[in-house]
Amino acid sequence: MYKPSREQFKAEMKRKGWSRNALAERWGKSETWISKIVNDDARAQQWNDALSGLPDKNEL
Repeated sequence: MYKPSREQFKAEMKRKGWSRNALAERWGKSETWISKIVNDDARAQQWNDALSGLPDKNEL
């Protein structure tokens, strides 16, 4: 099961070209909510799965 740490989550977001603001808009959440998700090592698995399936932003 894919369970990235907060540092790994942030690094994967950056690698795929997503900012917290852009990700909040895509996922229909506030930037504050995204920050809470990113910084919670015990986040719900759905958010890890969502990150895993997130496309590279520059390919959209």
